[in-house]
Amino acid sequence: MSFRTIKDVYQEAIIEDFKSLIYFIEWLVYEQKAATMEHDHRNIDYLLNKYGPRLNPYIGAYKAKVEGQVVPETLGKIEGEGNNRERG
Repeated sequence: MSFRTIKDVYQEAIIEDFKSLIYFIEWLVYEQKAATMEHDHRNIDYLLNKYGPRLNPYIGAYKAKVEGQVVPETLGKIEGEGNNRERG
């Protein structure tokens, strides 16, 4: 499959049941508003390469939120890169 947009990647992730990628895209688009579904799919690679494992706690907190689990308060805060706002 040839991807053009983040939406293309998201739809394929749903078909293939790639939960971590689904959560990452949703977090990126809906929580952080760092991209839209219409952005080029290469934005995903860029962000993963730039921030890599540092994203794991935030994606984990988003997953817990979506699944209705209790999220430790420390996971709801984004730090670094000049972005010190609280997420809820």
